[in-house]
Amino acid sequence: MSTGHERQRLLIVGEEPLARDDMRILLGSAGFECTVASNVQETLATMEQKKFDAVVLDPQSSSSQAAKVISRINEFRPNLLRHTVIITDEDTNSEIKDLAERYSIPRVQRKFLLQQLWGSLEALFVHDVLKHGLRTVARLISDSFRDPLPVGVRGLQDRSRRLLYAAGSLGVDLLIEPEAGSDRLALTGQVLDSAKPDRNFDGVPVTLQGWKGPVAQATAQEFGEFHLDFNFESNFSLEIRIAETYCITVPLPVLERARRSTAGYS
Repeated sequence: MSTGHERQRLLIVGEEPLARDDMRILLGSAGFECTVASNVQETLATMEQKKFDAVVLDPQSSSSQAAKVISRINEFRPNLLRHTVIITDEDTNSEIKDLAERYSIPRVQRKFLLQQLWGSLEALFVHDVLKHGLRTVARLISDSFRDPLPVGVRGLQDRSRRLLYAAGSLGVDLLIEPEAGSDRLALTGQVLDSAKPDRNFDGVPVTLQGWKGPVAQATAQEFGEFHLDFNFESNFSLEIRIAETYCITVPLPVLERARRSTAGYS
């Protein structure tokens, strides 16, 4: 498949060499430029070297590897989740099926690979083209939980988490804080435009999306500040509608329940 003169770049991730090669040949003949990776490390290294338009994930029976790959894509290349397909078998375990449903990732059964895989990928690209308005997925550029800390200091740190995102000239600065003794979280943020430092964001709608839809909404102030309070879920994304036909999606890292009483999440 191609759009214009450029071939779509496709990353195929799977442990089984024969299965990877079969898909590489199949999709290569359909016009894709295919690259293969066998594990999480190779996937990350490859994504750092190239920009991909879609991912085909073949987890076989390894739900843990599939979860790690998807989690890393969500953190480092979140836009690729909308262009990801998972290959399943009739006996695929429920964890992989739940993973696909959790992230709204289309599934293609291996026995229908020839008939369905190319069409499933094509449908993802067509959906984007037909989507109303322009949507940009912000890129995570800083996460306070990834900052190196001396041994023994992590547990003494404030439980808040600072995240910085970028989308073109726009930046989104977020602070997530758990409320003591509850499953509630508070999110304070600010939208900034490096190209127009005095830009007015008054009235810009901000929506926090959970698994089942919107869970909290706010309106930005003049200087882009906003605040949201919400109940714990492991997966969220922010939608900031900068203009009527332009929206920024900010995918938040996967949150986990505290493993100790002094942390709201990790």
